[in-house]
Amino acid sequence: MTDTHPPTSGTSTPHQHGESSTHIRQSGSGGAHPSAGAPPDPSVEYTFGLPPARALAGLSDASRRSIEHFVAHGVSPEPDVGLARRAAVLIALFQRPGEDGLRVLLTTRAKHLRRNPSQTALPGGQRDATDPSAAFNARREAYEEVGLPASHGAVHMLAVLAPVLTVLPLHAPFKHHIVVTPVVAFIDDPALVDTLVPNPDEVDCIFDHPLGAVWAGEPDEGVRPSLAEHGGEWWPHDEDYHSTVDRVGATGPYRMHRFRTRHSPIKGFTSNVLISAAAVAYAAEPAYGHFAAGQRRFSDAIHEVVSTLPTLSSSPPQNRKPLEWGLLAGGSQASGETYYQQ
Repeated sequence: MTDTHPPTSGTSTPHQHGESSTHIRQSGSGGAHPSAGAPPDPSVEYTFGLPPARALAGLSDASRRSIEHFVAHGVSPEPDVGLARRAAVLIALFQRPGEDGLRVLLTTRAKHLRRNPSQTALPGGQRDATDPSAAFNARREAYEEVGLPASHGAVHMLAVLAPVLTVLPLHAPFKHHIVVTPVVAFIDDPALVDTLVPNPDEVDCIFDHPLGAVWAGEPDEGVRPSLAEHGGEWWPHDEDYHSTVDRVGATGPYRMHRFRTRHSPIKGFTSNVLISAAAVAYAAEPAYGHFAAGQRRFSDAIHEVVSTLPTLSSSPPQNRKPLEWGLLAGGSQASGETYYQQ
């Protein structure tokens, strides 16, 4: 994908200001879990649209424009994914007092999870047979993982984005691909965000990050002092704020993005979702380029997976190859994942 032009004055990156470590909430770190009310009701349909004027009062022009862009995007239709697994994630956005940019709610997955432990995620998960929609799927998972109420006057549904495919290493069984639908919501009361508590069965930590930092590839200066230590556990990379590696996975060339935060880095699938969302919010693709040369768009990769799955044998392969990432310059690099070998 080629680099795009900088945004016009109508899509300027919002200032992100400083951050406080008090907004990192870890599992079991104290305080009773607040009542999130009744679980989501499958018979209640979530509605999408522009939040009322009271909910938008006090927002910066940049945040208001981003919300309007999401609402204008609307609800993308869910494609028929055949035998592929489906899931949804919630992109919950909010603006803190004294700031003028939107933040996105994030979690760090629990260390004991079999798949992607200790990695940054959006609230979400695989779709249950009883989930009537992607919106319900995303809200149910947010209720279960962080206690976001299923029905609350401060939570407004904005959009459903085009699905994103999880990208797997070479030799990973195609059955492990998941077609994930991002659902965007706006929380008009940041105090609600501060009441959320991690479910220790799934989440180690709740934190947030400026959406504008994902779009720009770097945070504002006021945010930088609170980021994870450069060269430390969470950010061992040479780059200051944004690292990319182009490689080859099961569906072809792929650009891995990593963004430095104040906790676990945003990377892989979660970075793909947030880059796509930021492109909608700021009405322009990021200048650094989302995709590697020759990388297929997610819609094309999803079509390949959906078309291939019915042709595959249900018998496990006799000689299973190790999971690895191909290097564009030649050769390969071992993948640390083991879940996908099953």
